[in-house]
Amino acid sequence: MLKELEDRIRKLDVDTIINTGELAELIEDNPYSPFPQFILTERPDAAASQILQGRIVVIVDRSPSVLVGPANFISYFQNIDDYSTRWSIATFIRSLRVFAFFVAIFLPAFYIAVISYHFEIIPVKLLLTIGEFRGRVPFPPFVEAVIMEITLEMMREAGIRLPAPVGQTVGIVGGIVIGQAIVQAGLINNIMVIVVSFTAIASFILPNYDMVAAVRLIRFAMMIAASMFGFVGIIAGMMTLIGHLIALESLGTPYSGPFGPVRFSDWKDAFVRLPLWTMIRRPLSARAVQAIRQGSNRPKGDGK
Repeated sequence: MLKELEDRIRKLDVDTIINTGELAELIEDNPYSPFPQFILTERPDAAASQILQGRIVVIVDRSPSVLVGPANFISYFQNIDDYSTRWSIATFIRSLRVFAFFVAIFLPAFYIAVISYHFEIIPVKLLLTIGEFRGRVPFPPFVEAVIMEITLEMMREAGIRLPAPVGQTVGIVGGIVIGQAIVQAGLINNIMVIVVSFTAIASFILPNYDMVAAVRLIRFAMMIAASMFGFVGIIAGMMTLIGHLIALESLGTPYSGPFGPVRFSDWKDAFVRLPLWTMIRRPLSARAVQAIRQGSNRPKGDGK
């Protein structure tokens, strides 16, 4: 795997590489995939942890971040801080991140599908409330969602470009003022504002920016599928997404591991984080030369 990475770098024919993101785009397996196939990090402890797991770290001159590979899907839900807290708390936080991933992708699409095609599954009292709010809105649910999502993306980018104190103020005040004004003008209903707010919060929970950017793109594709085919479109989109993840690779290693192919030994540090003393072997997806990273360190008590 190291030789494969070296060969890809040697074959590059460019004047210069300014940052790590350029290198990742030039050597990744599938440049047309929305999912990142390398991990970019600026934290020395995170890079050291990846090396100790058997992965490769590439340092690029003039860039503050390093490139880590091979990466798999679950590695974008892990954070170096997970290993400095109790395993039960880290497991809960990781489970929350996975739940937030699905919320950020499917919640607006689910709302569009329910309102447009499957309103019979909504309880009657809630349906009357939604009908009261939607009676004043001139747009279909898909147009509502697109307007709110585009507005949210514009505010997000504006907050990034502005200085930090001003950006936070613009994000909070702008969200409140614009949201209230749009609702009072009858362009958007209150339920849609709630849905988009939950979606934004869920996307902020994910610890990796590249994965957040991929989620933002996939969300629009799911909204289009839901507006055309309802739940059938969402299910077809989910199947396409799963198939793409299974086919994707990072440095020739399966991107969907340890779930496809199934590697039960790596599940100890996947959606859950078991105690450190149970992680005797390095992840199989890293193809480490030295598979064993520690012995049995479980204390017996009473000084044993």
